[in-house]
Amino acid sequence: METKYNIETINPQSIGDIRQIIKDSLNVILEDNGLVLDFGNATYDEDSVKFTNFKVRLANADTEPMKMLKQENKYRTMHGEQTFDLEVEGTMNGRQYTLVGFNNRARKMPFIVRRVVGGGEYKIAEHTALRMFGQKSVEVK
Repeated sequence: METKYNIETINPQSIGDIRQIIKDSLNVILEDNGLVLDFGNATYDEDSVKFTNFKVRLANADTEPMKMLKQENKYRTMHGEQTFDLEVEGTMNGRQYTLVGFNNRARKMPFIVRRVVGGGEYKIAEHTALRMFGQKSVEVK
């Protein structure tokens, strides 16, 4: 097998190459088995690199931010607060977005949206998320 990368030192550029080698090599096998590979950040020194949060999950499984968003919705339902419609597309500045996650550690902009056309993830504040994705009726159980 011939390699297209010639890595002789560990630096930010070569870390990106190493990450791509691992993804290219494993994604073929994982996709055939309905799995997805997730990487975290990398730490390195002069001769090694370590990736944090190396995780393999089911292809149809929710991401961590989506799990947190669903948990936030359950909390809001239990306390009679306005919940979010995860199926609807919201509009901001003439562009369509979907709600894809929640970061409970972010105070000012905890909600994560993805642009429908062109991709790209962005953080938004709670009042913006409620305006774009808030469900009209609040049901208290």
